[in-house]
Amino acid sequence: MNIDALRTLVNISQYGNYRRVADAMHISQPAISKRIRGLEEHFGHQLVERSGAFMRLTPAGQAILPYFQRIIATFDEAGQRLNEPEKWQGTIRLGAVDTIISTWLTDFLDLHQQRYPNIKLEVVSAPTIELLDNLQHGNVDIALVLGPSYDRALAEVPLCVMDVAFFGACEPGNDPSHPRKMSPEALSEANIITFPQGSRPYIDVVQRLSQLRLAAMPSVSGCTSLFTMRTMAERGLGVITLPRSMAHEAHLQELDIGVELPSMGFAAVYEPAAAPSMYALTCSLAAEVAAAYARRVGSGVHVP
Repeated sequence: MNIDALRTLVNISQYGNYRRVADAMHISQPAISKRIRGLEEHFGHQLVERSGAFMRLTPAGQAILPYFQRIIATFDEAGQRLNEPEKWQGTIRLGAVDTIISTWLTDFLDLHQQRYPNIKLEVVSAPTIELLDNLQHGNVDIALVLGPSYDRALAEVPLCVMDVAFFGACEPGNDPSHPRKMSPEALSEANIITFPQGSRPYIDVVQRLSQLRLAAMPSVSGCTSLFTMRTMAERGLGVITLPRSMAHEAHLQELDIGVELPSMGFAAVYEPAAAPSMYALTCSLAAEVAAAYARRVGSGVHVP
């Protein structure tokens, strides 16, 4: 038994004719009969009397009709609420990686509040691996993560792609607008600080460094806070990897170590099963804000 079966009985009470019910519901006459049989088997009573092409409700059908009408009205009201996001009220638990939090998330939160003032956003910051796990276990509703997620069960909206490079403190006499060549000897002794250990960018850094055939592998450590990484580099405490768009705002200089780092792509993901339409609209708005950020920065950020 499902909502369509309930609608069939309500339509029979209204039209009293196989053909008119079939036309109204866009189904075949055998489908009508099948739905009614299912209802009658479920309740153990004959609900519809048939006479050729005509039908009418039995006393049992008449008795149950008001309940069906209330169920359908409540069901339709719930669907209407979810499909009219400007009227939707509730809380969306939003997970985001630190790169997005440190760049355009506040712009997104402002715009989301303007468009959907009745919706509250709760923000959780964590690496991609943790956010995807939280999404799977229902601890977050939408996650803004490194993409693609490679999970076919998730709905995924591409957001932006950021170029990444190595950076260090500006040295006196050097032009910070041009990359500074870093010798293999200096690199071997450097403290490399990058994204969290086990993340895709962390692995990229280790793989690129291994290609250089250095006399000694530099120390590589992970950090969950881009603000902390940037501050450490500005104070000369290490060499960091950072999106180029963020380095423009810091007292840092790009370093040429002989290898290029892959760009980082980001995506908004959520579980599509039974997800309200508001989730798709929220992800679309995130893509809109990411594109605006890319236009404002002008270089180092691309829209896929």
